[in-house]
Amino acid sequence: MSQGREKPVLWHAKAAVAALAAVALYGALIQFGVTEQFAALYPDPYQVMGLQERLSRALGRVPPQERVVFFSDVPFEEVAGQAAFFAVQYAFAPRIVLLEKAPQARQARFWLGVFSRQDNFMQIGADRGLLMEQDLGGYVVLYRKPEARP
Repeated sequence: MSQGREKPVLWHAKAAVAALAAVALYGALIQFGVTEQFAALYPDPYQVMGLQERLSRALGRVPPQERVVFFSDVPFEEVAGQAAFFAVQYAFAPRIVLLEKAPQARQARFWLGVFSRQDNFMQIGADRGLLMEQDLGGYVVLYRKPEARP
Protein backbone atom coordinates (compact mmCIF):
# COMPACT_ATOMS: atom_id res chain seq x y z
CA MET A 1 0.00 0.00 0.00
CA SER A 2 2.87 2.36 0.64
CA GLN A 3 4.02 1.74 -2.94
CA GLY A 4 0.80 3.20 -4.32
CA ARG A 5 1.39 6.49 -2.54
CA GLU A 6 4.97 6.94 -3.74
CA LYS A 7 4.15 6.74 -7.44
CA PRO A 8 1.76 9.74 -7.50
CA VAL A 9 4.29 11.79 -5.52
CA LEU A 10 7.06 10.95 -8.00
CA TRP A 11 4.73 11.72 -10.88
CA HIS A 12 3.82 15.12 -9.37
CA ALA A 13 7.47 15.98 -8.81
CA LYS A 14 8.38 15.08 -12.38
CA ALA A 15 5.45 17.11 -13.71
CA ALA A 16 6.49 20.12 -11.62
CA VAL A 17 10.10 19.90 -12.85
CA ALA A 18 8.93 19.59 -16.46
CA ALA A 19 6.61 22.60 -16.04
CA LEU A 20 9.42 24.69 -14.53
CA ALA A 21 11.76 23.68 -17.35
CA ALA A 22 9.14 24.67 -19.93
CA VAL A 23 8.60 28.06 -18.25
CA ALA A 24 12.38 28.65 -18.09
CA LEU A 25 12.77 27.76 -21.76
CA TYR A 26 9.90 30.06 -22.69
CA GLY A 27 11.49 32.90 -20.67
CA ALA A 28 14.84 32.35 -22.38
CA LEU A 29 13.22 32.47 -25.82
CA ILE A 30 11.38 35.69 -24.95
CA GLN A 31 14.60 37.25 -23.63
CA PHE A 32 16.45 36.22 -26.78
CA GLY A 33 13.79 37.90 -28.90
CA VAL A 34 13.94 41.11 -26.87
CA THR A 35 17.74 41.13 -27.06
CA GLU A 36 17.64 40.56 -30.81
CA GLN A 37 15.19 43.45 -31.26
CA PHE A 38 17.37 45.75 -29.14
CA ALA A 39 20.47 44.81 -31.12
CA ALA A 40 18.65 45.53 -34.38
CA LEU A 41 17.50 48.96 -33.16
CA TYR A 42 20.79 49.91 -31.47
CA PRO A 43 23.65 48.02 -33.14
CA ASP A 44 26.36 49.96 -31.23
CA PRO A 45 24.71 51.86 -28.36
CA TYR A 46 28.02 53.05 -26.85
CA GLN A 47 29.65 53.86 -30.22
CA VAL A 48 32.52 51.45 -29.59
CA MET A 49 33.17 50.76 -33.28
CA GLY A 50 33.25 54.47 -34.11
CA LEU A 51 35.62 55.09 -31.22
CA GLN A 52 37.97 52.39 -32.47
CA GLU A 53 38.03 53.98 -35.90
CA ARG A 54 38.94 57.39 -34.45
CA LEU A 55 41.59 55.88 -32.19
CA SER A 56 43.33 54.20 -35.12
CA ARG A 57 44.56 57.68 -36.19
CA ALA A 58 46.54 58.03 -32.95
CA LEU A 59 48.23 54.63 -32.93
CA GLY A 60 51.15 55.81 -35.07
CA ARG A 61 51.92 58.61 -32.60
CA VAL A 62 52.07 56.38 -29.53
CA PRO A 63 54.87 53.77 -29.48
CA PRO A 64 53.74 50.21 -28.61
CA GLN A 65 55.75 50.13 -25.36
CA GLU A 66 54.14 53.33 -24.01
CA ARG A 67 51.52 53.59 -21.31
CA VAL A 68 48.49 55.73 -22.09
CA VAL A 69 46.28 57.38 -19.48
CA PHE A 70 42.54 57.44 -20.13
CA PHE A 71 40.24 60.14 -18.79
CA SER A 72 36.71 61.18 -19.63
CA ASP A 73 33.86 63.43 -18.60
CA VAL A 74 31.77 60.26 -18.22
CA PRO A 75 32.56 58.60 -14.86
CA PHE A 76 34.08 55.12 -15.03
CA GLU A 77 31.36 53.96 -12.63
CA GLU A 78 28.79 54.40 -15.42
CA VAL A 79 28.38 51.73 -18.09
CA ALA A 80 29.20 54.21 -20.87
CA GLY A 81 32.46 55.17 -19.11
CA GLN A 82 33.45 51.53 -18.78
CA ALA A 83 32.56 50.82 -22.41
CA ALA A 84 34.76 53.71 -23.56
CA PHE A 85 37.68 52.63 -21.35
CA PHE A 86 37.56 49.00 -22.47
CA ALA A 87 37.24 50.04 -26.13
CA VAL A 88 40.36 52.20 -25.72
CA GLN A 89 42.22 49.30 -24.08
CA TYR A 90 41.27 47.03 -26.97
CA ALA A 91 42.19 49.54 -29.68
CA PHE A 92 45.50 50.55 -28.09
CA ALA A 93 46.80 47.04 -27.42
CA PRO A 94 49.63 46.16 -26.82
CA ARG A 95 49.95 49.56 -25.13
CA ILE A 96 48.89 49.57 -21.49
CA VAL A 97 45.97 51.91 -20.83
CA LEU A 98 45.54 53.21 -17.29
CA LEU A 99 42.75 55.11 -15.62
CA GLU A 100 43.62 58.66 -14.60
CA LYS A 101 43.28 57.66 -10.92
CA ALA A 102 45.95 54.94 -11.18
CA PRO A 103 49.16 55.60 -9.20
CA GLN A 104 51.33 55.06 -12.30
CA ALA A 105 49.31 57.53 -14.39
CA ARG A 106 51.57 60.53 -13.71
CA GLN A 107 54.52 58.69 -15.32
CA ALA A 108 52.76 58.27 -18.67
CA ARG A 109 53.75 60.49 -21.60
CA PHE A 110 50.48 60.16 -23.53
CA TRP A 111 46.96 60.79 -22.31
CA LEU A 112 43.70 60.18 -24.12
CA GLY A 113 40.54 62.14 -23.41
CA VAL A 114 37.19 60.69 -24.48
CA PHE A 115 34.35 63.15 -24.03
CA SER A 116 30.59 63.03 -24.42
CA ARG A 117 30.16 66.60 -25.71
CA GLN A 118 32.02 69.52 -27.24
CA ASP A 119 34.17 71.45 -24.77
CA ASN A 120 37.40 73.44 -24.62
CA PHE A 121 39.63 70.38 -25.03
CA MET A 122 42.83 72.41 -25.00
CA GLN A 123 41.93 73.91 -21.62
CA ILE A 124 40.91 70.52 -20.21
CA GLY A 125 44.38 69.23 -21.08
CA ALA A 126 46.09 72.35 -19.73
CA ASP A 127 44.28 71.86 -16.41
CA ARG A 128 46.08 68.51 -16.18
CA GLY A 129 49.42 69.93 -17.33
CA LEU A 130 49.09 68.43 -20.82
CA LEU A 131 49.46 69.68 -24.38
CA MET A 132 46.92 68.77 -27.02
CA GLU A 133 48.71 66.51 -29.52
CA GLN A 134 45.82 65.70 -31.86
CA ASP A 135 42.05 66.14 -31.96
CA LEU A 136 40.89 62.78 -33.33
CA GLY A 137 37.34 63.98 -33.92
CA GLY A 138 34.17 62.79 -32.27
CA TYR A 139 35.20 64.29 -28.91
CA VAL A 140 38.35 62.17 -28.67
CA VAL A 141 41.66 63.96 -28.04
CA LEU A 142 45.25 62.74 -27.71
CA TYR A 143 47.42 64.69 -25.24
CA ARG A 144 51.05 64.48 -24.18
CA LYS A 145 53.15 65.81 -21.35
CA PRO A 146 55.10 68.93 -22.37
CA GLU A 147 58.51 67.40 -21.64
CA ALA A 148 57.60 64.25 -23.57
CA ARG A 149 58.30 64.94 -27.24
CA PRO A 150 58.25 61.75 -29.32
